[in-house]
Amino acid sequence: MNLSEFLSALPAETQDGKARSQAINSVEVEVSPTSIVGYTSTGRVLIVGPAKEIAKVQTNLSETGVRSHTLTTSKRTDDEDESFEYPINFYAEEYELSGYLGAFQAISITGERRMNLGVYAGHESGHFDMVMEFSDKPAIAAEISPPGYYWIGKDASRKSQIKSALSEIPEMIGSFDKPKFFNYDPEICAHSRSGIVACTRCIDACPTDAIVPATDMIEVNSHLCQGGGSCAAACPTGAITYAYPPSNNLEEILKQLLHFYRESGGTNPTLLFYDKANGTLLLERHSNLMKENFLPVEVEEVGSLGLDICLSALAYGASSIKVLMTSETPKSMRRELSEQFEILHVLLQSLGQSEPVIEFLEEPFSVDQLNSDTAALFQVQPASFAPAGIKRTDIRTAIEHLYDHAPQQPKTAVMPSHSPFGEVNVDTNTCTLCMGCVSVCPASALESGGESPKLSFIEHNCVQCGLCETACPEGSISLNPRYLFNTDERMRSRTMNEDSPFHCIMCGKPFATSAMLNTMKEKLKSHSMFAKNEDAIKRLEMCEDCRVKDMFAAEGGFPRNKL
Repeated sequence: MNLSEFLSALPAETQDGKARSQAINSVEVEVSPTSIVGYTSTGRVLIVGPAKEIAKVQTNLSETGVRSHTLTTSKRTDDEDESFEYPINFYAEEYELSGYLGAFQAISITGERRMNLGVYAGHESGHFDMVMEFSDKPAIAAEISPPGYYWIGKDASRKSQIKSALSEIPEMIGSFDKPKFFNYDPEICAHSRSGIVACTRCIDACPTDAIVPATDMIEVNSHLCQGGGSCAAACPTGAITYAYPPSNNLEEILKQLLHFYRESGGTNPTLLFYDKANGTLLLERHSNLMKENFLPVEVEEVGSLGLDICLSALAYGASSIKVLMTSETPKSMRRELSEQFEILHVLLQSLGQSEPVIEFLEEPFSVDQLNSDTAALFQVQPASFAPAGIKRTDIRTAIEHLYDHAPQQPKTAVMPSHSPFGEVNVDTNTCTLCMGCVSVCPASALESGGESPKLSFIEHNCVQCGLCETACPEGSISLNPRYLFNTDERMRSRTMNEDSPFHCIMCGKPFATSAMLNTMKEKLKSHSMFAKNEDAIKRLEMCEDCRVKDMFAAEGGFPRNKL
């Protein structure tokens, strides 16, 4: 996150440039540590592909001392060169690959027979450390491949891919560490409840396929995760958060950077976010041409720039934001950021900001694109609040500050369908107050009335995940994405539906609602078990205990008048 390396190349001829240099040198934020994820590779490589191609590659690897095994889907013919001997030559009609550096599993499939090749090769773990695959399509199809996996396609870059893989594989032997890029709180995850799937935003946004469903929650493979951050940007509840660095650390950096820039006489600051791996080299080539009011901010991955980061940056005084996209930026990351920025623009538009203040800067870009001005945000007194590091709290705090300075101050803003804010509507004509919606709500936005048949809603908590809508057996619930700006009204519990309790006709115990009993009787009146059976209809009006007693009496047990 240290930007001092750019100082020597950044122009500082104007007051803005001088203020930028002063601000970059003045930022002091201690970044919270994260845990470490380890890999161990002993150099066991599996080479997959046509026999002739993999034989040549195996020869090249053996010259570097790397051990390898081969898997081919093409049988060797009589006229092929027999001069090369395979230590182990696997053949399969089909195969499956999965895993990461030090833990790749290869399954060969021939007919109905499935075989773990790592076990058959005598590896105690049953795994290979690395895989080099020659094929039309990769067996591991994630947008960002796992470490240790080298796919060689058939395009023009084939030779350079082979050369790169052969030079890198020997360097991937040993033990390696990387940061754990995420934290996950399953208690507030909105993925699923009671087998009902709702939110899949993190799964859809992950370019490494590191996130998979796991019963009612999700599971994140920390070895596959490579810190794209788009899962954290996408998560509506904050169940997944970015940990390298945490959002509150980045927000504090932005707060200080913008403060020192303005204090040093800088004007109209534009934040230019770029990723550490690919964006750094790109900006270094053009840094001497960068406008002097542009403040470069290095992040591990631009995919982590969600609503909390960008809204906080604007509240702290940024006039506009540019995000550098390189040719390596995955499509899923671009898609998720586009949706996040759409939400932000709609919010600001409702406050009177007609033009977007955030834009992508696409590679390759010209000097004119680099220096083009994005529309400036309406005038805002820079905020002083400390970042909480809680996603929805930071978003709301930033929105409230922007709202106080906005040229327009509406009561609500109509939001896109993928917005994590809004209300639920309940059709009281069909709602039976079964409380199925309450049981699945992950954010405590819907609440029951306890002893009283009542359904209440707190809009402040709603993440628009749709679990309640899907779980409702009567189809009585619909979502209405919006942002309610009044904090008191947003946090107030409001009654969505209520009814009088229905009392058992035998013992007087309240056990259901009048609406539920009426709905049940209406649905069952034409059923063969109830149509001509008054006793069966009457039992619907009894509690569970009296219903059993009445059925026992009807079968020759105690007389009904003894119950």
